[in-house]
Amino acid sequence: MKSILYKSMAFLLIVGIIANNSTGDTPKESPKTLNVLLVGNSQCPTIVAYQMLEKLAASDKGGIPIKVGGCIKGGASLKSHWDSGTAKGTARELIANGNWDFIVLQDIYNVQEPLFQPYARLFHDLIKKTGKQTILFGTASILTDFPKGFERQHRIHLNMGRELGVSIVDSSEAYIKYFGTDPTNEKMESLFAKDKAHPGLWGSYLYSCGIYSAMTGRTTVGLAFPESIPADVAKKIQETAWAQYKETAEQLKK
Repeated sequence: MKSILYKSMAFLLIVGIIANNSTGDTPKESPKTLNVLLVGNSQCPTIVAYQMLEKLAASDKGGIPIKVGGCIKGGASLKSHWDSGTAKGTARELIANGNWDFIVLQDIYNVQEPLFQPYARLFHDLIKKTGKQTILFGTASILTDFPKGFERQHRIHLNMGRELGVSIVDSSEAYIKYFGTDPTNEKMESLFAKDKAHPGLWGSYLYSCGIYSAMTGRTTVGLAFPESIPADVAKKIQETAWAQYKETAEQLKK
């Protein structure tokens, strides 16, 4: 399984900033735009390719436009991103020199706490020095590692969110919430790609809804969704993400 996963992640994707224009008449003065940098791996490309965050923002009448940039490398961990140094295009260089509002940090699905903690701290310290805000993005684990991998992702991100005083996207718990009690294989696999390791379109949309709420504090219920997702499924995903965001926000206070 590991070799298959690594083959599927053997690519390098550096995503430039993607602008998104909201619909309707253009105001004389453009509203403030949230500039977001995703630092992560192959859990993220579908979010970028479908411009999910930008389209959620554009459909939110009370929201703020979003522009997304990325330092996304297949198979990367926060450690490997940090160890890449400060050359042009690296995560550290982009954080230091980019005009970002939020930095979303996403580690490898199987990261263990001893490797997650120090690099989450290092990146957060760098982000604080540049006046930006950290969001920790905990993805789901691979399906064959359910539920232990999901529980690990939840635990290490919640603990670090409390320590650093930052928002987290608790996607592993959101996946579990979407599955419901005694889920079928079909229900569980619906959030994954065919390899059952990466998020499919539905899973990536659930990720995106969670990230959007973590940045803005706003619900995604009723907002835009990819047209290939059935409307009832999109609504369920939106409701799940919003419920998880509120639950996680309360857990971070404890």
